[in-house]
Amino acid sequence: MSAEVLNDLPDQPGRGGRGSPVPIVVALIKRPLPPQSPGEAQDVQDHFLLIRRNGRPYYGKWALVGGKWEFGETLAAALVREIREETTLAATFVALRGVVSERVWPPAANARGAHFLIFVCEAAAPDGRAQEQREGETAWFTPAQIEGLHRDGAIIPSDYAMLHSFAGAAVSAPLYEAEMRAPLDATADHPIELLRFDEAA
Repeated sequence: MSAEVLNDLPDQPGRGGRGSPVPIVVALIKRPLPPQSPGEAQDVQDHFLLIRRNGRPYYGKWALVGGKWEFGETLAAALVREIREETTLAATFVALRGVVSERVWPPAANARGAHFLIFVCEAAAPDGRAQEQREGETAWFTPAQIEGLHRDGAIIPSDYAMLHSFAGAAVSAPLYEAEMRAPLDATADHPIELLRFDEAA
């Protein structure tokens, strides 16, 4: 299903036809937390903040906090704004950890596809007391719990791949290519499939 030319993708929703990839910022927000229950390992470990999406696409899936990079914003400003809007946290930009070109293929012919250019950034939010907003509930997860979400199909596959690839990164901005097959309209109900997530040549 992979294609080298973007014209093979169906029209993008809300853009009046084909155009440029939609720029998106997403946040890797981590903080050390002590064990939350007697069953957890008795040492401090990093937890990552995720949001369970209230809207389409990917309704009900856990995801990285983030959204559209608005015209005129710096990358840091876009990231901080999205974190505040979705969690109420006062965050600071730490670093750009990676860039992902993600093309979303529809599960059926004549359905809508999409193309996103995703800027994966590390952010710091010392307070950590995220509050649920209209975008969805938020929660902190250990790496082991995130693996469980992935096994259960409860996290967006490309967001899981971004966490797996960039969460421990000490360097910035490797470029990855991602492709998924997924419904992007409210009437479709199909599984989400990650077709490709690898470092660009």
